[in-house]
Amino acid sequence: MIIDQQTTTVYFSNQLKEENRKLFNQLCTIIEDNGYKTKLLVGTQDFYCRDYMPVQVNENNFVQFVFRPEAYLKVKEFQHITNPVKVQLLNKLQKAHYSPIILDGGNIIKCKDKVIITERVFKDNRYQFSNDKAIIEQLKTDLNCKVIIIPEYPDEKTGHADGLIRFIDENRVLINDTKNEPEMTWLKKFLEVLENEQLTTIEIPCEVAPNQDKAHGLYINYLHVGNLIIVPQFGYTKSDEKAMQIMNEYFGKTHTIIPFKSKWISEYGGVLNCSSWGIM
Repeated sequence: MIIDQQTTTVYFSNQLKEENRKLFNQLCTIIEDNGYKTKLLVGTQDFYCRDYMPVQVNENNFVQFVFRPEAYLKVKEFQHITNPVKVQLLNKLQKAHYSPIILDGGNIIKCKDKVIITERVFKDNRYQFSNDKAIIEQLKTDLNCKVIIIPEYPDEKTGHADGLIRFIDENRVLINDTKNEPEMTWLKKFLEVLENEQLTTIEIPCEVAPNQDKAHGLYINYLHVGNLIIVPQFGYTKSDEKAMQIMNEYFGKTHTIIPFKSKWISEYGGVLNCSSWGIM
């Protein structure tokens, strides 16, 4: 599995550039000044490109999952569904292997030998598989690694994992601050999975209120390319500083950590990981 630290190029949707040209250019400058490439994807309908782009398993193997987000299956939202095949052709990208699994890229958290995915993958695919085990086996075949399933956050429309957890390394993960977590039943199940997988948890601030559609305060949705990590900042002074402190503590010896104003992106429910796609 290709992990973020191995990536060298970051793609963004052309829609993101149009949202705020000044801040978008600043974001690209940060990435390029640290030795990495940025590119624009044309033919997109949604600037959260992580979800509809393929997953890079190894240097020459990309897996394209079916992009059919439940939240977009409404008349007023349908226009925002991007066609991954169209994007691949228009941008002359490497041909991907197509999986039958319905799965957004934002619901795949990668480590070298494993991925973390929420139970949403079961809900979306039970109609075409005999049982949940068969879904797991298909995922293992597609991604060539272990698959860890965590409970999805209650009443969160995307069901994604990238707003809940990120890998620090093979044995440690970042999770959102639990001290004010209102969904205690969910939290207990979530932590039990991580404990069973022998994953040590480190907490990072989270200012996202329950049932909030915006992602203001979702620090865990940072951008990671190579040895560069760009941490979203939202104007919440204490939490902004605390998030930077934690990222520097756990990544600072091997990575460059840079803050970036991100409310213009988080306005619609995702932040920096959601709006980027990194490859080798």
